[in-house]
Amino acid sequence: MPADVIIGGQWGDEGKGKIVDLLASKYSAVVRFSGGNNAGHTVINDLGEFKLHLIPSGILHDNVTCIIGNGCVIDPKVLLYEIDKLKDVGIKVSPKNLMISDKAHIILPRHIEKDSEQEKARGDFKIGTTGRGIGPAYMDKVARSGHRMENIAEWPEWEEKLGGHITSTQKLLRDLLDKDENVLLEGAQGALLDIDHGSYPFVTSSNSTIGGALTGTGLVPSDIRDTIGIFKAYATRVGEGPFPSEIEKSNPVAKHLLEKGHEFGTTTGRERRCGWFDIESAKHSIMTNGFNKIAIMKLDVLDGIKEIKVLNNIDNKIKYDTLSGWDQSTIGIKDYSDLPENAKKYLNYLEKELEIKIDIISTGPKRDQTISN
Repeated sequence: MPADVIIGGQWGDEGKGKIVDLLASKYSAVVRFSGGNNAGHTVINDLGEFKLHLIPSGILHDNVTCIIGNGCVIDPKVLLYEIDKLKDVGIKVSPKNLMISDKAHIILPRHIEKDSEQEKARGDFKIGTTGRGIGPAYMDKVARSGHRMENIAEWPEWEEKLGGHITSTQKLLRDLLDKDENVLLEGAQGALLDIDHGSYPFVTSSNSTIGGALTGTGLVPSDIRDTIGIFKAYATRVGEGPFPSEIEKSNPVAKHLLEKGHEFGTTTGRERRCGWFDIESAKHSIMTNGFNKIAIMKLDVLDGIKEIKVLNNIDNKIKYDTLSGWDQSTIGIKDYSDLPENAKKYLNYLEKELEIKIDIISTGPKRDQTISN
């Protein structure tokens, strides 16, 4: 069977973790293909609330193999901490259900130190790094001076606990696909943070778009079936960088989105900058990744906003479209027909402007607070 890919369509924090958790039971394996513990996926289900930074969100499902691909960079201390936290609440984690690519690179203390030093040296031109050593680890990878997980014997304390998880995940994935098993590739961050296709230099250090899904796993283009783009019903961004549709912090709508949407970074705890949905940026993500399905997340956060704006520039001229909001609560709605009429109009507007069907609508943080079209 081909593999499906989930990719964030904005600047990260779109709600990818919820969608992976929602779909994971349909797959034999869930795979992280890029980034490191600079990403954070929050999942809320019957087992509780989980904040995952390295381990794929599929770990919360029995009979799902979780894989950290070769495109990732791994801080062993963080990974071991995450494993222990899961085990503490009864989640099984072993070499049978968590496998790590032997080609994934290791984040060392010197990378974290260098990350902090570089950001400090930038002064007023800082890029908003999470300070987790991600960029310097990728620098060493490109400079061919890094250490890969296959070299973990150099650190006996890590080898003892992680050695059994390390394997050729490319071969493992090929074997699964050859056996007609379903595989889900879980993206980190978002398309607009991609090192090549994002708002450079205010980007992450890896390819968070569809190309990274291939190079970060060793799969080939013909392996991919569906590419699913995840978008919030509005927009947020953490840290520095351009944000065309940003709402001024003093605007009550920005406060509404921040507080009702709990817009604080899973990894850093920083407040997220909030803004309106941006059609042009979304179209860029659709073009770059070839999305054939999309999900709209956090529709319920827009409840109670009188007027909803959408940035829809024409010929490089700033243009906002204004749609009527709704007072009724959408939290937990599971049937499209039960949505307020203005919520339906907003979703129809997005489909029309983006020229793509919305397959999933999230009406709350929990797994079952979802509409599937």
